[in-house]
Amino acid sequence: MSLSDKIKNAKEATWLTDGLSESEVKTTVELAKISAMIERRRIDMGLTQQEFAKYMGVTQGMVSKWESREYNFTIRSLNEICEKLGLELCIDMRKPTDSDDHRIIQWDEINSKKRNNGEAEPAGELIEL
Repeated sequence: MSLSDKIKNAKEATWLTDGLSESEVKTTVELAKISAMIERRRIDMGLTQQEFAKYMGVTQGMVSKWESREYNFTIRSLNEICEKLGLELCIDMRKPTDSDDHRIIQWDEINSKKRNNGEAEPAGELIEL
């Protein structure tokens, strides 16, 4: 069985998140993303944690906490880190969607309808992914 087949046939596991609230799971995921981005930037800069700490004006222990997901960042600390690293902090707050319908609509110009003035009006075609 190929790796692709194994992935397709894999069963969803919840043991990692059992007992955690949705908020705790989301927090863990977001902290992991932030930590990974900081670590990626350090590596891209070709710096060790010690060199990076000096560049950032913090201790090597603080860099270690950032990268190991042990630090609960504030918006202020994230903005300061992003400013030093040439990154933009984007916080996206929105109402959750009402459905899990994430299908993509493809506009098909070939099957377009004609408007009264002769211009083409695109007709949406739903494509399942």
